[in-house]
Amino acid sequence: MPRIRHKEAFIAIRPRETVEAGAAELARQCEHRATGDTRGALAAYAWALDPAGPAPVTGRVVRGPVAELDLAVEERAAIDRARDPRHSAADRAFARGAAGALEWLLGFSPIGV
Repeated sequence: MPRIRHKEAFIAIRPRETVEAGAAELARQCEHRATGDTRGALAAYAWALDPAGPAPVTGRVVRGPVAELDLAVEERAAIDRARDPRHSAADRAFARGAAGALEWLLGFSPIGV
């Protein structure tokens, strides 16, 4: 069965083209040296743009386009993981990057977890 790519005009409050351009620029900037934070952000952008796979932090799978509630649930989980000392430093950095990207998609300034 072919994969259906959803082309919604907005992802939360951001125009799809803005998200695509921002993700591409971040990937370009980090092409040779990505940190855990940037890997988390890129994973969040990729999932928001094409949610065919599991969400980057919770592993949730959504059917169809990602809704604002899906982004908010993932953002909250990312913040919680980024602050949880029971997770490795690498996991916390990945979650911190994902949280920042998801916060931006939702229209918030990153809170600096």
